[in-house]
Amino acid sequence: MAMTRPLAVLLSLCCATAMAEAPKKPAPPPKPRAAVSCASAPLFQRYARLGWVEALPDGRVRLSVALDAHGADCGTGDCYFTTVKALFRFSGDGGCRVQDVDVWSQEEVHCELKDRPQEPPGKPRQEVFVPKGATNLSDPKLTKLTLRTRKGDRAFVILQENLFLFEDVKPGAPLHTTLPSDDDDESECCWGASIASSHFLPLYEDGK
Repeated sequence: MAMTRPLAVLLSLCCATAMAEAPKKPAPPPKPRAAVSCASAPLFQRYARLGWVEALPDGRVRLSVALDAHGADCGTGDCYFTTVKALFRFSGDGGCRVQDVDVWSQEEVHCELKDRPQEPPGKPRQEVFVPKGATNLSDPKLTKLTLRTRKGDRAFVILQENLFLFEDVKPGAPLHTTLPSDDDDESECCWGASIASSHFLPLYEDGK
């Protein structure tokens, strides 16, 4: 049956009204300008280019990485992973001075061992780290950010080229920002887990 012109006009008006009354999806909250600026700080640039840094609507900055290098093995990762998510909180002056960092970490083992079941992930750890030394991420001269727990038994060191997470830090022990080789005395402490250099290859391929 052919549709009459008045009926067609009525249907088009009803559809237009229904579309106008349909609830719109709320727009995502804008990210604070300061957080966006801090997320693109010189210290974070290498990580940001790989999508590991994010400015959050609450003004914090999140760094998400997987640490899979524990020795000087030509930059390749091993089968032990530590997933790290670090939430940076800044002082209330609108700048990029780090106040503290909430670090969540979890260890995983992905070694394929014959006749042995896959080990379950370790228990997640969450702890607040506070900066020691320079804290202004806006400073282009800042090439190293050192963070420690209030107990001082863990440390997180961020460099422009890599970062290191240290566990069971002894009082007064040095924090090595290199990976140990077979000739190094690991009993002297402290060696951290870092990102295998192979993960940064896309930056070299893109000329970044």
